[in-house]
Amino acid sequence: MNESSRHQFLLFSVLLIMIGCLPLRAQWLSAPTPKREYRAVWLTTIKNLDWPSTPASTPTGEALQRAELCAILDTLHAVGINTVLMQTRLRGDVIYPSVREPVSAFITGKEGQRTTTYDPLQFAIDECHKRGMQCHAWIVALQVKDNKYVEPAEPAVVSHLCDMVREVVRGYEVDGIHLDYLRYPEKTKGRDQWRRDNVTACLRAVYRTVKAEKPWLCVSVAPLGKYRNTARASSQGWNAYYTVFQEAQEWLREGICDALFPMMYYDGPHFYPFVEDWAAHTYGHHFAAGLGIYQLDPTQLDWDISTIRSQISHVRSFAHEGACGYALFRAGFIMNDTKGIRRELRHLNTSPALVPALADESHGRPDSPSAVTFTLIGDSIQISWAAAGGQTTPPIRYNLYRSIGTPVDTTDSNHLYLTYLNGTTVTIPRTTRTASASYALTAIDSYGRESRPVVWNLKKSVSFLSPLSARR
Repeated sequence: MNESSRHQFLLFSVLLIMIGCLPLRAQWLSAPTPKREYRAVWLTTIKNLDWPSTPASTPTGEALQRAELCAILDTLHAVGINTVLMQTRLRGDVIYPSVREPVSAFITGKEGQRTTTYDPLQFAIDECHKRGMQCHAWIVALQVKDNKYVEPAEPAVVSHLCDMVREVVRGYEVDGIHLDYLRYPEKTKGRDQWRRDNVTACLRAVYRTVKAEKPWLCVSVAPLGKYRNTARASSQGWNAYYTVFQEAQEWLREGICDALFPMMYYDGPHFYPFVEDWAAHTYGHHFAAGLGIYQLDPTQLDWDISTIRSQISHVRSFAHEGACGYALFRAGFIMNDTKGIRRELRHLNTSPALVPALADESHGRPDSPSAVTFTLIGDSIQISWAAAGGQTTPPIRYNLYRSIGTPVDTTDSNHLYLTYLNGTTVTIPRTTRTASASYALTAIDSYGRESRPVVWNLKKSVSFLSPLSARR
């Protein structure tokens, strides 16, 4: 081989190596923004990591906690987050006034001492809903004080966990129950399938508990980020199935959870092949990739922001094959704007998104809203409507679509304007663009099923046309 041939061969070899290091789908090809996807974030209460930043035992301190949470939710909403995974049960302690477990010292400064002026969980739910975001109660299932684990083979352990979940579901209008640490410790040895069966039976009991109370609630779990070895990649001895005995893909096959949020806090060959694996095994349910934005921090792996951009784009490229969005760990790194994560999320989330509908075909879509009216109030337009009839449970909310210059299309994510509106009125700015826009209003139930739209146009003269009849 002459020098020229050797040089060409080396260049070709380097190119092959570079191609081999890329994910299956090129990272630079950004997939369209889906109309439905989880854009979730874990909001951590333990150790005062995300919220509250300090415990409070006085009305003044509690007022500061409320203001701090509102600021966090405003920031999350501004970058496109639609689901808050609110840590509700920490390690055998909780953030709300429970009859079964003590209030966390991270809330009040003293374990068992309750807040005096507000209920932190109720406040979080209300404030999320005001901003059109869902609030899921994040429950640490089997890990308790001092990082010890309880044994899911014990009926009393499962019964107590189900009682805790039932207390939350009955007492609060959460949008879902999110289970964490539903697993054995990493160094547990022996009786592998027995342990998997115990974890699965525990989840099955929790799932049935939730669905018996409110079948429209989403039950999700956060397993380890790699299920087990795939045809394309090795898990390097660290996976859900063998390491902590989570038979997670079988949970979806059996239908005892609605969604998995695997903790995929890795990159490169430890991330991309496993996205494909999770997406290929959803069995009609949901998979949202848990992304470790904490790895952007210089004290962690010091990732470049392009890593998160590539990961979100890659997950979206599987949107028609089982992938349904992402969850970010954790909220504090968005609040700190680590590596410019806020700007990146705003760039990636150019329009709102609805969460995926639950895979329950026994319920049809809700009725459309009706009798839409408009009132000028200074520089604003108030839109009012009659509630969608024929249904009281599950709860109904509303979505508003807007298109300027083209007919409104409720299948186009770019036309989604405001999501999960409570009540039957909303106020929007009155501008020249607003007055010339086309609008559509839909009802959406808590299963995620959306009604046919009611559509109308606003003229520049602010003479309003009557809404057209509901259309398909």
